[in-house]
Amino acid sequence: MIPAIPTDKMLRSTSGQSLVELTLIVPFMLLLVYGVVEVGSVISTYLTLTHTTREGANLTSRGTVPNTALDAIIASAAPTIRNNNLGQWRVIYSHLIQNPALPCPPKPCTYQVESQIIRGSLSHGSQIGLVGQTVNIPGIQDVDPNQTFHAIEIYYDYGPDAITFIANSINEIFYERTIFTNVSTS
Repeated sequence: MIPAIPTDKMLRSTSGQSLVELTLIVPFMLLLVYGVVEVGSVISTYLTLTHTTREGANLTSRGTVPNTALDAIIASAAPTIRNNNLGQWRVIYSHLIQNPALPCPPKPCTYQVESQIIRGSLSHGSQIGLVGQTVNIPGIQDVDPNQTFHAIEIYYDYGPDAITFIANSINEIFYERTIFTNVSTS
C-alpha cells in the first residue's frame, strides 16, 4: 500500500513548477531571437545598399564606364542583389550635366539628366528625374558652372527576405541614392 501524501504537502509541492515556467517562457525567448535576427538582417541590407550606391557613384565619377561600374557594384552587393532576384531590386545610374538652356549663375544651377542606365526589374523610377528633364539636385547649391554629376539610386524590396512579422512594421521598399561630381584623376 502506498502511503498517502498529506494535502498540505501537495499544495506546497514544486516538482512541476520549473516545467510550467519553461513552457511559458520559451515562446517569448524564440520571438526575441527571431526579432534580433530580423533587425540584424534589416541593418545588413541597409548597409549593403548604402555602400553599393557610394561605390557606384565613386567609380563613375572617376571615369569608369557606367556599365562596368554597375556590373561591379551589383556583383559586390551579393547576396542582397543578385541575378536570380531581379524583380526585387532596381539600380539606376544617371549622368547629370548643367542645363545648357539655363546659364549658371544665378545659383543654384539647374541640371539636366543626360542619360540613364537601369538594371533590375523592380517597378520604381528615378527620383532624380527622367532623361532630358531639368532637375535641381537637392543639397547641391554652391557648385561651379559646367560641373557634371553621377548618381546611383537603388530600390530594394525587403519583403521576400523577411523572416518575422517585424518586416511588416517597416517600409519594405528601401531606397538609397548617392551623387558624386567628376573627380580629377591627375
